[in-house]
Amino acid sequence: MPRAGCYVHLPFCDRICPYCDFAVVEFATLKAARYIAALEREIASEPPPAAHVDTIYLGGGTPSALAAADVARVLASLHAKFSATPGSIECTLEANPARNVSDLDAWRAAGVTRLSVGVQSLDARELHRLGRTHTAAEALEFISAARAAGFDNVSADLIAGAPGQTLASFEGSLRSLAAADVDHVSIYGLTIEEGTPYAAWHAREPSAFPDDDAVADLLACADDVLAGAGYRHYEISNFARPGRECAHNIGYWRQDDCVAFGMSASGYRAGERFTNVRSYDEYCSAIESGRSARAVSERLDFPRRVGEAAMLALRTADGIDDDDFRRRFGIDAKAVFAAARKNCAAAGLLEIDRAGARLTPRGRLLANEVCAQFLEPSL
Repeated sequence: MPRAGCYVHLPFCDRICPYCDFAVVEFATLKAARYIAALEREIASEPPPAAHVDTIYLGGGTPSALAAADVARVLASLHAKFSATPGSIECTLEANPARNVSDLDAWRAAGVTRLSVGVQSLDARELHRLGRTHTAAEALEFISAARAAGFDNVSADLIAGAPGQTLASFEGSLRSLAAADVDHVSIYGLTIEEGTPYAAWHAREPSAFPDDDAVADLLACADDVLAGAGYRHYEISNFARPGRECAHNIGYWRQDDCVAFGMSASGYRAGERFTNVRSYDEYCSAIESGRSARAVSERLDFPRRVGEAAMLALRTADGIDDDDFRRRFGIDAKAVFAAARKNCAAAGLLEIDRAGARLTPRGRLLANEVCAQFLEPSL
């Protein structure tokens, strides 16, 4: 039976970080109550997926900003919808280490099996510039408390390219996380998003931010440090201990179906991609009036599905597996991507063997440029 994932957007944050452009809402009790009620109604109204849902991802925002009882309500609705027993499938909760340590046991009881902890940095100056409300010590204490509560799958996020970040400070954060024995590390290059406080700062003082070459050095450092500590660089932004890869995200990269609920949530089903409205009020009003919250829906034709499958596969360490593409699409990947493979390999961005093609270390740094060449297969 085909598999699917489920993404749920929980948009609430105690405060909005100055670099953030996600669909987020400052936490307020009444707003949260309205949203959870709308979310439960959307979940109940959605037809059951044909595929077997075996991962749930609660993202945001900061899902852990909600009361533990509200997290449990949402998960109870999902488990009932998908006929799943709490704890039987991978269920990730994004968490802010500044608060809610006391909720760890309740999250486990509700069915959360994996935590994604928004550490971002373990350097005090960087945390201040990033607008984070936790200290490095609090982040490490949260990870330790999660272990004590029985979580055996803990991930931590780091930002590469924070204002004032140096190679030494970034390496220090990496080594501290490895020493804390987290199972998974996600590293995201800082993107300056239009309309954010960081965009105004960058326009005023671009020298405050590491340039592209400096960020490339940071990412190379992550490769060295984490590989030396036993992590596999299994996707462009993600490293994991063996067996601790994020199954939900692997589903995205394999183009599996994804059921999605909540404002701004994006899903994919049988070649159709959809996204819900981004506004809190629009989302709640639509659901409350019995209307769909979808803002955009598009059906991908076959060439586009194949091109996007190649782009997603190239993000992973395994790359394009020719046999896999033959099974999934009935195509010869060597032939339909011949020009892109030849060009990228000649530039040292792609390595090719009998199994398929994957990015080189240099190719990972220029992944957007490489992937763009695979979006229009010769079918």
